[in-house]
Amino acid sequence: MGIKDKALAFGKRFKLDSHHAIERFGVFFGIFAVMGLVVVAGSGAAAFKAGSDAVSHTALYNTEFTSSKTQLKGTVDGVYTNHTGNRALVMMHFPASAAISYNAADYQAFLLGTNDQLQTEKVSTSGIRGTFHVFGSTGYVGVLLDADRPFDRQVLNLTVRANAELTYDERQQSRDDQVVGDSSFKKYDQWRVIINPGASGTTDIPALDAASFDPARAYYDVVLKTQEQQTRDKLDQKLLAMRTSLKQVESYTSDLATTKVDGLFLRPPAVPTSIAGDQVAGASAAEAKDGKATLELKTGHVVPGGFDFNWRAGNVYDGYLDTLVPAGKGYVQFLADKRAEGSDSTSQQVSDMKWVLSDGTDLKKDYRSSDVTMRPLTNVMNNLSQAYQDYGKAKSEYQSGLLLELLGLDVKLRDVQSNSTANSAGDFLTVYH
Repeated sequence: MGIKDKALAFGKRFKLDSHHAIERFGVFFGIFAVMGLVVVAGSGAAAFKAGSDAVSHTALYNTEFTSSKTQLKGTVDGVYTNHTGNRALVMMHFPASAAISYNAADYQAFLLGTNDQLQTEKVSTSGIRGTFHVFGSTGYVGVLLDADRPFDRQVLNLTVRANAELTYDERQQSRDDQVVGDSSFKKYDQWRVIINPGASGTTDIPALDAASFDPARAYYDVVLKTQEQQTRDKLDQKLLAMRTSLKQVESYTSDLATTKVDGLFLRPPAVPTSIAGDQVAGASAAEAKDGKATLELKTGHVVPGGFDFNWRAGNVYDGYLDTLVPAGKGYVQFLADKRAEGSDSTSQQVSDMKWVLSDGTDLKKDYRSSDVTMRPLTNVMNNLSQAYQDYGKAKSEYQSGLLLELLGLDVKLRDVQSNSTANSAGDFLTVYH
């Protein structure tokens, strides 16, 4: 039996032929791990699945990484592209507290190809150029790749090196002795990301279709837009809860006139000034014919530390603070002044409400709470009081909690706009062509 025949028999015996892609992946994965070609100290990279389907669709093969010397753990958010397919952004982030350099000049990168035999090969896409971006002090960093033409469907090994080590792991020396694979991971602080920017699994973002790269727009598209939608959903849910509480207030107020004990009934109490006249107008997404919610709070009172603005009409990228901050004052001072306004007094105002009966007596002062004869009136009082409390709490969370959360995203974007750095030097990226 010839060498070729033996190889074919071996492949069939261990299911490595073209009809057993999944089994072949398992064997390749084992070889990959042993050889340490991808899973090296600090890389955090996972092996990729061999086969044309995976190469066609999978854009990212590892979502986590660890720097080889400082042992900083990070996350790969994704591989983002433009519609043409010749520009890709690999977005990563460290915890905000991680000691990393915010100077993009302190980083460099290397790009190599990897075939389905898990061997290093040349990058097939021509004319790839790279820049490194640090998105302010958010902990987010990214490698932007530009090519002369759309990226080929090829698995690429992107290694990012941090030339400035701002932390030290005391276990580093003992760990260096166990490093497997590329010796540069012992010498330099670096990590590896396995990507395929030519795959169909990438995500298109508007920032990459612009003529010039705007880090703030990219940060909004990748990070803030999702967070903004989550906050908007919470705002809508809170408005629904507030509307429900106001309906309860209306219902329980009507009960005051119809609930009587021996001819006595409760007179409507004075509504707390912090919520008097409030309305929640509009429709929820489920109620609207076009599926777009229009709920809004109409109020003449803003709780301490809270805000009142039309958040539906804008977005975080366009910014909200410019319309809120008074002329001549910075947004930092504006927000600091808001924090100093104190706490909401609605709950105390509700507790202090006077519950006067039709004969002028006070239900809380002149009758015992255990008096069963007055229980129908006591129940009405408690129901209405609780509805006011629920509404006041929800309003405070809406104005001083969720709207502030939305403005917090605006502040993050301003950090990126003011403090981002970029490394566009010609020697930043080394490509193995």
